[in-house]
Amino acid sequence: MGILEWAHRRETPAQRRAWELIKAAARIGFPTVPGLHRLLLAERRFRRGPLHLLWNKVYREPLLRLQCEQVGKGLVLFEGIPKIMGNLRVTLGARVKLNGEHVWIASGDGRPRTLEVGDDSGIGFGAEIIVGDSIKIGQHVMIANHVTLVGYDGHPLDPFARARSEPPGPEGVGPIEVKDYAWIGSHSIIMKGVTVGRGAVVAMGSVVKFSVPDLTVVSGNPAKVVWQIAPPEGW
Repeated sequence: MGILEWAHRRETPAQRRAWELIKAAARIGFPTVPGLHRLLLAERRFRRGPLHLLWNKVYREPLLRLQCEQVGKGLVLFEGIPKIMGNLRVTLGARVKLNGEHVWIASGDGRPRTLEVGDDSGIGFGAEIIVGDSIKIGQHVMIANHVTLVGYDGHPLDPFARARSEPPGPEGVGPIEVKDYAWIGSHSIIMKGVTVGRGAVVAMGSVVKFSVPDLTVVSGNPAKVVWQIAPPEGW
């Protein structure tokens, strides 16, 4: 047991006194020393700016390329390398932007699964992509932070089958496709068998269980069409 946990219990006079001392210490402010802290701030900006970008280019991006079937020119990693699990064949188009802390999983029986990301598409921070069959993300697609694409249920509905650690049946697996120019809002979930139409928008926090028509806005759980987008010139 750590000292903080011990003191937080406040069961004895000694614990209560220790907790008061810890709270008092937490309220103490350290004064800003202009010369010292300006130097520390400059170091932090350099470390998290140019040095961070250089580290991505010479270390993280080459390691990601080695794990992919194909990667186009202009790949940009803003944070860490996606964690790739299972027999996943990844194809990234040109100028793809990945904003770190992703988990990409090939689910199922170990057979190869495919993940494709088209040119000029971007995936935000904390994305989780679970490939049951295949997942295809088109060109110019915007996927915001903490979006989950779930192409595999993981477990069957039958409780006895779950207890026996059996996988789901064929009904628990399906492809996902996000077509060109679509935009998926943060904390949304796209379920197996869904196609998000060209130019469609999924509002943040939505759970998409059914395919989304082109140029529509969907919202809710389950997501429903709430708006029709006027086709832009040249569409």
